[in-house]
Amino acid sequence: MTRSRLSALNIAPLGVAIRGAIALAALMFVVVSPASAEGTALKLATDTEDPHAAVYSEDAYPTASQCQPCHQQIYSEWSSSNHAYASISPMFHKFEQKITDLSQGTIGSFCVRCHQTVGTQRGEKRHLPLWERSQVAREGITCITCHRVAESYGKVNGERNIAPGDIYTPMAGALRETKFDEVIEQKDELRIAVNDEERGNKIHTNVIKFADISKSEFCVSCHQVAVNLGIKLEVVWDQYRDSPAFKKGDTCQDCHMGKTPGVAAGYETGPSAVVNGVEINPGRRHSNHAFYGPGYPIAHPGIFPHNPDAEAFDIEDWLAFDYRGGWGTEEFEDEHEDLTSAYEDFHLAMEGLGGGLEAFNGLESIERNIARGTVGFETEKGLERMLARLEALDGVLDADGAEDALAEGREALEAAREATVDLGGDASLVDAVIASLPSIEGSLGAIDGFDDAYQAVVDTLESFKGNPPNEDQVADLAGKLAALNATIPAASPEFRATLHAAKDNLNVDFPFAWSDIGDREDAWAIIEVNLAALEDKRELRKQVMENGSRIDGPFFDGGRRVGDDLDFAYVINNIDEGHNLPSGSLGAQPEIWLNVALTDPDGKRVWESGYVDSNGDFADIHSLDVAAGKIPFDDQIFNLQTKFLTTNVKGTDREMYLPINLDIDQRPFLRPAPQPTTVLNHAPFVRMEGRSIPPLGSKTADYSVPGELITKPGKYKLSVRLRSRAEPIYFMKFVGSTVDMEQSMNEWMLDFHAYTVEFDVN
Repeated sequence: MTRSRLSALNIAPLGVAIRGAIALAALMFVVVSPASAEGTALKLATDTEDPHAAVYSEDAYPTASQCQPCHQQIYSEWSSSNHAYASISPMFHKFEQKITDLSQGTIGSFCVRCHQTVGTQRGEKRHLPLWERSQVAREGITCITCHRVAESYGKVNGERNIAPGDIYTPMAGALRETKFDEVIEQKDELRIAVNDEERGNKIHTNVIKFADISKSEFCVSCHQVAVNLGIKLEVVWDQYRDSPAFKKGDTCQDCHMGKTPGVAAGYETGPSAVVNGVEINPGRRHSNHAFYGPGYPIAHPGIFPHNPDAEAFDIEDWLAFDYRGGWGTEEFEDEHEDLTSAYEDFHLAMEGLGGGLEAFNGLESIERNIARGTVGFETEKGLERMLARLEALDGVLDADGAEDALAEGREALEAAREATVDLGGDASLVDAVIASLPSIEGSLGAIDGFDDAYQAVVDTLESFKGNPPNEDQVADLAGKLAALNATIPAASPEFRATLHAAKDNLNVDFPFAWSDIGDREDAWAIIEVNLAALEDKRELRKQVMENGSRIDGPFFDGGRRVGDDLDFAYVINNIDEGHNLPSGSLGAQPEIWLNVALTDPDGKRVWESGYVDSNGDFADIHSLDVAAGKIPFDDQIFNLQTKFLTTNVKGTDREMYLPINLDIDQRPFLRPAPQPTTVLNHAPFVRMEGRSIPPLGSKTADYSVPGELITKPGKYKLSVRLRSRAEPIYFMKFVGSTVDMEQSMNEWMLDFHAYTVEFDVN
């Protein structure tokens, strides 16, 4: 193992000679800005608290947003890339949680150490929701994941260390024709800062040559992965090192960061940075950080692609923004203006009785976390958020103004009812809210107990800081929150549920974060920018797939006569020189299949293979509609999807969604096999059946249309297309996906190489 100059530079200020096991610890303690190295080292050495606190702090891991001011083009490319998506992906989180549950948690941090490398290194727990993670952890494979690696590391499974350090710490790179020294010399004119005492854009103080970053071997640690059974889940490196591209010397970077998606055709040129409008080193080779590939996002477009403007809103709030419903659009806001105004008046009138949206937000924030169980109260960040939101209730209640509040509230609801009728909504739901007002009036006396109940909830949440609760303590908090609810007349769970139903009927049930029309409009403007970026990504994805494959055919076998079977074939070619089609990623999830349809002279579709069921899955043995008898099994399906096979108790194999054998052991403990997997060439009782096409290889898809369907002479049409999707919907349901996730997955389904040929039947 060789150590790069990055770590050597970081260690130099203290003159420490480091070898072997001491190296990482030294990097952790010494990677700071030169100006503060001595003081920081002294502080760490004498601090009576956690001596690693500085290393794990967010300041020790700069975000991509901090790099963006000088590297706008790279940030823009990266922001919608699969690397940037690695930590956000809702499918990843569902998948990872499912396999964790099935394996009794024995996989540990295996998955997140690639998908959330920085978060894992910071000690963030694998199951934390995105809104309780650091921003840099949410960025997945971010700038420092590659450009702060301090050592050559050609091994697999994501065990790579990132050198901590603030924004001023040197970065690693290929250093092609660098002019960084000139930038530092002109730092005053360029208005940049290399320490906290200077003003301007904060930048790293040096760039260190790290040759590995330009080699395919650099990609191995996360793109060649064997799960702890010994079965290979990612085999891209295996495929590449046996490929024509490897023999020619083409690298992963040449195809995935060059100027043509998926093809080693050279690179674009451009500046290495643009500092306050000044191009630095224009004409330099530009490596595209979109990292072209077949993957795509299904996350909420408010949180992906990454967008600095979107950081003004909380992740949890973004997930509650209904972009599909049109929130923030001119059409939606104009159409619903009277209704939203009426409900705003209602909440304003009811604030003194606890009926304001901010009060609802405080209570419901805690309720959501109680529903999550003990994990809802593990982080100080999450607890601080709940406490801050709960403060909206402190000092708000005013029983003396109840009569006026209820009168104004009733008037606002009458206006809401009228607007609901005008929009074609269900007015009875508003009537139910109006009918609930007397119960609010009848509970005014309970306000006297508010202060004690409120303080009990606050004290309990405070006690959880640094001391995560057990199930009994969470249950105790639920009881205290119920007692608090009972003292707030207009915020009982029953009343809130009735009000939410009335508002949701016409999609105006805005949470507090989106109650202001200005915020909704700002959010929609961000969504529009992100959706445009996603369309660009869709086009790059299509180019990758089309540049790496080709369909030849149809090739007919025999005559074409009425009443005779129609036999024909297509040849599917992998024209990519680097890896299989599809590539060896994600085990048995990525799908590529052939969809072929025959149309008779009357324009009627008389035969098809590769059709999909009501969920969007093709009709193989895993289709839920096939299993239910709703559609026929497609016995001619041409499918390149790899399958997991598990061994049954009686010794036969069957296809499974995941490489976890529940037949042999219903509570599996995933661990390496006692015998070398090289003996079996796979883990015991689990294996993969590859169906992909190797580089520059081909497969033939044979079809036969029964003669009974060829009923009339004339001109027939054969239509063909390849279809690609990242995940089968049956698997998404298996891991607990949401309806929106499944909808997005199908919306991104790609059709490519589609064409139709005509032929005569006599």
